[in-house]
Amino acid sequence: MRIALLWHMHQPDYRHPETGIAQMPWVRLHALQNYYDMARLVDEAPAGMTVTFNLTPVLLSQLEQVARTGPRDRLHQLCRRPVRSLDPSERAFLVEHLFSTNEDRKIRPVPGYARLLRRAGRHRGAPDQAARALDDGELLDLQVFFHLAWSGRTLRENTVVAELVAKRDGGFTEQERDQLLDLQRSFLPLVVPLYRRLWNEGRIEVSTTPLHHPILPLLCDIQSAREGNPRSTLGNLDFRFPSDAAEQIRRGRELAREQLGSLPAGMWPSEGSLSEPVLEILETEGVSWVASDQHVLQRSLAHCGHGTAGPAHLRPWRLERCAGPAMFFRDNELSDRIGFTYARWAAKDAVVDLLDRARGLLRSDPRPDRACLPVILDGENAWEFYEDHGTPFLAGLYASLTSAPDLEAVTMSEALEKTPVQRLPALRAGSWIGANLDTWVGHPEKNRAWEVLGRARRALEVATRRNGDDDTALLAARDHLLKAEASDWFWWLGDDHPTPYKSAFERLFRVHVRAAWEAMGAAVPAELGHSLLQAGTPTVRVTQPRTLISPHIDGYDRRYYDWVGAGTYDARRQAAAIEVGKARFARLDFGFDAQNFFLRLVPLEQGDRRLQGPELRLLLQAGHAGTERVLASRPDGQLEERTGRDEAPASCGRWAGAHVIELSARLEALGLHPDEPVSFALEVFSTDGRVDRLPLDGTVDTSVPGPDFRARHWITG
Repeated sequence: MRIALLWHMHQPDYRHPETGIAQMPWVRLHALQNYYDMARLVDEAPAGMTVTFNLTPVLLSQLEQVARTGPRDRLHQLCRRPVRSLDPSERAFLVEHLFSTNEDRKIRPVPGYARLLRRAGRHRGAPDQAARALDDGELLDLQVFFHLAWSGRTLRENTVVAELVAKRDGGFTEQERDQLLDLQRSFLPLVVPLYRRLWNEGRIEVSTTPLHHPILPLLCDIQSAREGNPRSTLGNLDFRFPSDAAEQIRRGRELAREQLGSLPAGMWPSEGSLSEPVLEILETEGVSWVASDQHVLQRSLAHCGHGTAGPAHLRPWRLERCAGPAMFFRDNELSDRIGFTYARWAAKDAVVDLLDRARGLLRSDPRPDRACLPVILDGENAWEFYEDHGTPFLAGLYASLTSAPDLEAVTMSEALEKTPVQRLPALRAGSWIGANLDTWVGHPEKNRAWEVLGRARRALEVATRRNGDDDTALLAARDHLLKAEASDWFWWLGDDHPTPYKSAFERLFRVHVRAAWEAMGAAVPAELGHSLLQAGTPTVRVTQPRTLISPHIDGYDRRYYDWVGAGTYDARRQAAAIEVGKARFARLDFGFDAQNFFLRLVPLEQGDRRLQGPELRLLLQAGHAGTERVLASRPDGQLEERTGRDEAPASCGRWAGAHVIELSARLEALGLHPDEPVSFALEVFSTDGRVDRLPLDGTVDTSVPGPDFRARHWITG
């Protein structure tokens, strides 16, 4: 019985089109922590262990550059400077970014790093204040702790790095920091050659994606999103450039061949997104196999009334009317167990559970000997939440697979050779997320981005017809728009994937579109000078209050009717977008009576003792003027406004924390009047040093009830 593992490695192009400076450091950091070590684990595995790595072209391009020129991201540049030479804005930038690692695995177990988090974390959301809280020595320690946290297994075996890791309380010198950064710089050129060697030796297969990781069905016809979700809010969006899809596929495969020495036979199309027009293009481009999600297959089979014996995704499929690539469909449950569940398990138990489930699934097929189980997932981000970067789990998995007499590890191409291909009457457009394309289109912010991109693309089409296909300036414009077609920009727009870096992704998208207009020699539309995040949509989606409430503020969830009709921010959507095992809260309820604003924070786990002694900060933008206010909790159960002035703060409300966290603040003290807008976020500093913010990015937007509120929101009791 065969299992085909595919690890997907991807980072978008962070390089600014004018300066070439990477706006974010994730390519460098994942190379230090994951990319080399993932290949090394296969190299060290027993004979017979083989996997497929999907390396995206845009990642390979950035890895090649960072290996050739050294790191060129702002974070690295600032960390190379003497700490005393940094100005306040540069110090704030560092403090804002140098805690960007897994808190539970990488920060809290290191006393010095955890201490810095507690000091700076008191000023979360105000990096300038957090930077002032750290002296030069502490900021230097923060730089070293961060880069040690992103050093993977191979780097930590270096004697110098191991000695720095042992200094768990800090006290580093600039010479030690520079030595660590020098070692990391010399490590980066080792990554791609290891994959090239393992592929040449037949230990792995390498597949790739289209050049800049676009959602191919949307490039072919943006209205295809309705195939996965007929209720998608697309309006009159018009984006149909199948030629772009073909170019992204062709150039992506060519770049992979340049970097790795061989042409990949297969492809994980960006986010597993497929449609029938995409398959036709893939056939023309000579791609042998592709992969998507089992729910895409199930929806397609249901659409055409096609039944199968056993789980349908245990065989590859090919579209009946197309001689193009075979399609594998990932097992959703097992792939997600590796990505989201097993990080909390003992490695040995996780391996046993995974293979037991795999055996049960394969044996449910009428011909297990002719079946293959595809397990496909992100090969870089999940390991940050595992013990020792996932090494015990992966090493155990590889050893168990090769020693099991009834299981065989195969690459995707090997699976295609050994497994009969089924015929699929029709394919519905979809991706690995919900078997639809809603992650990249349908939200007002995402649609706005497609409109901006579409206008530029149509202008390029007109200019190309006028000047010809070989116009150098227009070719440059085309390259910028191919980058702007990347899925990543659309992923972070909207409210379904909260991130502190949302505005940075949005700016980089506009930079690419702007550069295209400039290359065309055309006037840059004024809209590109304004954030797409200010398109008149709420920062996060909430259920607004439907009635006035007057809850008892005691920290207990005893009176159901106290909060009936309150507004709600569903924090479980936020939890799905952040680290495994890190989310603590289920929702944020809010509402008003005639004199007060009320808030209730409900945990995911009942009886969470960390709710009994936290420090709270309520961040508000109040009234039509958007006056910013900060309310903080006191140990005596009172809320006070932090003004930054010398006078003693007065109480403006009260709070309690036990089974839930509840608070009330007087509208008069906040300067709020009926029908005025208010936006808010809540920060929770727990007794274990954790800092949580709800929402993670942005604010909850509502308004104070006016005189006609009861009439407009009348509900039965």
